[in-house]
Amino acid sequence: MAHPVLAIVFALAALAALLGLALVDLRTVPPITGTCAFVLTCAALAVAVLR
Repeated sequence: MAHPVLAIVFALAALAALLGLALVDLRTVPPITGTCAFVLTCAALAVAVLR
């Protein structure tokens, strides 16, 4: 039961970090967002392979 809650907390923290980054420097958001999408894709692939 704790795993979905932990995933939600991590997702909210990532969104808050991107929002904070956008407030500081809006030009850096697209590269960071692309990197986050790549890391999440790799993590999803690893989970799919391990299952």
